[in-house]
Amino acid sequence: MSKHVLKWGIAGLAIASGIAQASVTVSQGTSAPTYSTTLNFDEVGGPTGSVPSGSWSSIGVSSFIGGAGDAFVGQFNTNPGWGWLGTGNAVYGAWGLFMNFSNDLTEFSAQYWDNSGPATMMGGGALVVALDNGAEVGSLFITDPAFGGAGDEWINIQTSDGSTFDEVRMLGFGFFPEAYADNLSWNAVPAPSAAGLAVIGLIISARRRAR
Repeated sequence: MSKHVLKWGIAGLAIASGIAQASVTVSQGTSAPTYSTTLNFDEVGGPTGSVPSGSWSSIGVSSFIGGAGDAFVGQFNTNPGWGWLGTGNAVYGAWGLFMNFSNDLTEFSAQYWDNSGPATMMGGGALVVALDNGAEVGSLFITDPAFGGAGDEWINIQTSDGSTFDEVRMLGFGFFPEAYADNLSWNAVPAPSAAGLAVIGLIISARRRAR
């Protein structure tokens, strides 16, 4: 078992105990909104095969990996019986998929499939977690993950009260969990511009002089 699996498996169990803030809501359904930045793995010139973690840094994904290492992008739906994955490419990760973003997010959506099967006393089910600076801020334990054409594959994360998150983890609890995702989208909080930072600096400086 890789160090990634051990680390995130322990974190997943802790998160599953139910420490979540109501201002970050994770839901599962038959559809989800499409937000301003999209990643469907069919972009012209986009990477395929085993992809390094920083492959999508240009659109704000600082790290994208599978639980056992690099994620893999390919057209899995061409395999007999796998048409339920939709059209075009999808991303695959053994032992889950883990995404870190350069800026804070306010919303995120994706299609997510996992072969772990329905949750039972012996295992199964899956977990989707939103984190901010390494701390869990919202989560959903999925009792019946989508796979093989069954189950609701859309995941949606929304925030309120000024809350944000900068990391999303998707992890199943089957014997050998395999995660697939497609049609990701999100809204990011814009980073302060150089001019904006300069104005903030002037305000702070003026306040110090006024004391």
